[in-house]
Amino acid sequence: MSGLRILHVHERAGFYGGVEQILYDTACGLAARGWPQGLLHADPAPQHDYLTPFAWSGRDDRLIADLAPDVLFLHKLEEPAGVAALAAAYPTVRMVHDHDLVCLRRHKYLPLTGRICHHPAGMACYLNGCFVQRAAPGSRVPVRFKGLGGVKAAIRAHRAVRRLMVGSRWMRDELLMNGLDPERVVIVPPIPAALADARPIPPSPSSTQPEILFVGQVIRGKGVDLLLQALAHVPGDWHATIVGTGNHLDTCRALAGKLGLAARVTFAGWVPHQALEPHYAQASLCVVPSRWPEPFGMVGVEAMARGRPVVAFGVGGIPDWLDDGKTGLLAPEADTEALGAAITRLLQDHDYARHLGQAGLERVQTRFRHEQYLDQIMAMLEAAK
Repeated sequence: MSGLRILHVHERAGFYGGVEQILYDTACGLAARGWPQGLLHADPAPQHDYLTPFAWSGRDDRLIADLAPDVLFLHKLEEPAGVAALAAAYPTVRMVHDHDLVCLRRHKYLPLTGRICHHPAGMACYLNGCFVQRAAPGSRVPVRFKGLGGVKAAIRAHRAVRRLMVGSRWMRDELLMNGLDPERVVIVPPIPAALADARPIPPSPSSTQPEILFVGQVIRGKGVDLLLQALAHVPGDWHATIVGTGNHLDTCRALAGKLGLAARVTFAGWVPHQALEPHYAQASLCVVPSRWPEPFGMVGVEAMARGRPVVAFGVGGIPDWLDDGKTGLLAPEADTEALGAAITRLLQDHDYARHLGQAGLERVQTRFRHEQYLDQIMAMLEAAK
């Protein structure tokens, strides 16, 4: 029996970020298993290399009729009416990559306190000031007001989608508290193909200066400022490297200076994924200090795949792969003293750090493989047909 014909629907057609990468990896994997793939997009300048796994691609809705897909696989699609129309006409699945579907601010943490929001879309969005947002560039006023109409319409539209794929228990619970059907929500950790290429790296010698590594965007939600505050509590001789860039970079540089850490923290800027290995090789441990509830937190799994112990805040999907005291160490949300204490513990107890690094590696090798991800995707698509 021939495989299902899958048409992915996404706004962009290129290697722009993590959403596009996992879509590409999924299409490549399914195509290699004999399932024909198509891509309906809205990108005026699609990248040729990105279109490799797709037997059909284009911007015209007539592509749906040409491909006659067995299942539509929605990714980032902003217009609720479009989702509702597709879900009414075809078997449809949605990969929920982030919090956009149910969160007015998209970040799922509160603007005034910086703490994670545990409320459904509703009155709490107004009581906590989430409706006040930055105005568009060039606006004559600095803020704009955004109502809940779009979010509520999106939630209603997705009630007709046959399967809603999320990466973690936290994301599942977020959809359920917003009234979506628990029978339709499926947890599938989004494991990219590149993880199969990650190789364990021997622990750095205990005689060298301990190295603390962060990899990710330097934006407020990723919590580099919280990491710097935690490092102010870490005694001894150590060095930290921040790999990444973003709109919070200048703020974090200034904070490092204010905390007296400027000489001990290197901001390395953006580094291509394939050039990260020397950073992992030098690292004693990796930190995931996220302020926002990570939908999954793939960067920590990538560190574990190299045998590096991970310290993180226990937010969002992180506890799905970091088992506190077994595969890494968790600190309570935004508790910088506790995060600093966890970092200190691993820097001072090399045997324990190596034990956690090995346990984390084994967890990745048994539970978070790309082939397992494809198996789960195929089962979900078959169920939605």
